[in-house]
Amino acid sequence: METLERRLDRTAMKVNYKRIVWFYDFWSWLTESKAAKYVLQFAEIKDGETILEVACGTGVVFKEILKRNPHGKTLGIDLSPDMLRKAGKRLKNMDKVDFELLEGDALALDFGDNTFDLLINNFMIDLMPAGTFDEIAEEFYRVIKPGGRVVVSTFSFGKKKIHKFWFWLAKKFPDLLAGCRPVSFKDNLIKAGFEIEKSIDLSQNTFPSKVIKARKAKTTSGQ
Repeated sequence: METLERRLDRTAMKVNYKRIVWFYDFWSWLTESKAAKYVLQFAEIKDGETILEVACGTGVVFKEILKRNPHGKTLGIDLSPDMLRKAGKRLKNMDKVDFELLEGDALALDFGDNTFDLLINNFMIDLMPAGTFDEIAEEFYRVIKPGGRVVVSTFSFGKKKIHKFWFWLAKKFPDLLAGCRPVSFKDNLIKAGFEIEKSIDLSQNTFPSKVIKARKAKTTSGQ
């Protein structure tokens, strides 16, 4: 199927998420919680790592990352200040772990090269223009350490007839899904230099998603 086009409008995105932040967690529980479990499983977090979650939203997955990385450094960025405020409230009792929540942009990650052991990104690519997918994958690659890994979940096309409903909904009534639509990101990760280690297609209450784990090759001797 075609990838529906979307326009990059950061102001509109912030307005959209200000509008839906109050029920976002319920929507996420209905459609994305199964994917979140696989994201955490694929991540294989080792305590003491430096971890970045891009588009951390209201902090549902971020809190689970902190539980698994209490002695590491965990950063979460999001374009929406409203989502970050809600995440901050969720994490108010996590005062014995090292973390930060920051406004940030996936197209210009404000971190040095080879900074993170792990990068997690959930259901953000679905919002972005297809023309930015390569740039996002390249930014992910840049900030990951050699040997580090990336775990990404996306709204996918799915394989069952019922999954076509979600494509139709995204095409005909995009505002109902805050602009999200089915996408494929695997080839962009490969093009950026990642090696795909595993992926899984999921369906939760008929909503189709995909979780991908990719790794940046270790620096070889002589490089």
